[in-house]
Amino acid sequence: METSRPEVLALIFSQDVLLAVAAKCSELSGSGVSFRHRMVDRPMEIEDAFDKFALALSDLEEMGFSHDQVLLDVTGGTTPMRVGTALAAMTRGIGMVHQRVPQRYVDGNWSRDMSRSIEVVPMQNPLLATGLLREGQAVELFNRRDYGAAALVFEDVARKVSGVERRHYYRGLLLLSEGYAAWDVADYSTALDKLREAREELGVAFSEGELAERAAGISSRISAHMPFLGKVRKLSLESVVNMLENARRRIGDQGRHDDGVARLYRTVEMFHQWRISQHSIDTANVDWSKVDEKNKELFLGQVGLAELPSYLDLLRARTLDLVLREESDEEEPVLWDLLRQRNHSILAHGLNPIGEKSARRFLEYVDGLIEASDTRAGAEHLTLRGL
Repeated sequence: METSRPEVLALIFSQDVLLAVAAKCSELSGSGVSFRHRMVDRPMEIEDAFDKFALALSDLEEMGFSHDQVLLDVTGGTTPMRVGTALAAMTRGIGMVHQRVPQRYVDGNWSRDMSRSIEVVPMQNPLLATGLLREGQAVELFNRRDYGAAALVFEDVARKVSGVERRHYYRGLLLLSEGYAAWDVADYSTALDKLREAREELGVAFSEGELAERAAGISSRISAHMPFLGKVRKLSLESVVNMLENARRRIGDQGRHDDGVARLYRTVEMFHQWRISQHSIDTANVDWSKVDEKNKELFLGQVGLAELPSYLDLLRARTLDLVLREESDEEEPVLWDLLRQRNHSILAHGLNPIGEKSARRFLEYVDGLIEASDTRAGAEHLTLRGL
């Protein structure tokens, strides 16, 4: 405490030294340091000390301290207590020190060398060399859909991790991240290649149960992606659902509401374009000979035009779609309100950012418009958990 001058000292101790700890804390109470206490119940069990460290750390986190502001002095206690707390600190990337007590060997025994001072010495974390401490960072980036950054971290883990099986596993996650990154920017050819390679890496015979289970689950999802990705390069229900899920990731995982709503707008437009294309009509160059006279008149009456247009924007495409399907437009007021907010957004024609509430309302509307649960299963990106 005299060396590092902490704001808070969290003590982990056994019942055997409870009175001594209380006396020392009382003695130091005027030094401006705040104390927290966690007592192990079983000082000869590593797991108990590991758990008590986690509780002590949660106390500090609740006080607003981050992991890089915490330092463990692993000196003292039983050997299982030292091992347990050190392991807990290592797996969380928390710095550690120990006190080096100078000793002399006299008459067959080691005794304290009182002529020299005790040193506080930094301890290296051996897990840093394995890359495993970065796995949590990669998983977090992946689940935020920052696939490019996740791939860089998974590459570092795959390069450093020990064991052939784990190298296969993390290389599979690296390729999965690269595949999703390509998919997100509509580079479907690269996405297919990367996902195919990821499935091969994750398809090895893992002997470790948890690795085998995780790899099998990821491989199964990749297998569902493959046929879906083969159909998104042309106007289809798959391309519509793909745009919807792309928007969902922007809104739900990244909080990029303007970007997500712009993609939702395109989703609605593509949806009506796809449905009209089933009547052999291209909205970019409409062949009105494909539409009978009755439906032409209904269309002109609903859009308020005197002549048939050669090009259909979203609202006119939607009107023609509903006319051809003999459906009513019950959701028109909702759509108009959502489109008004979209048109005033920074990514359309205005300067107003779209809030989370409006973005989620638009997403809910489009979800209800496009009922394709079976198709959606092939488009949904994985969410990872760390080992």
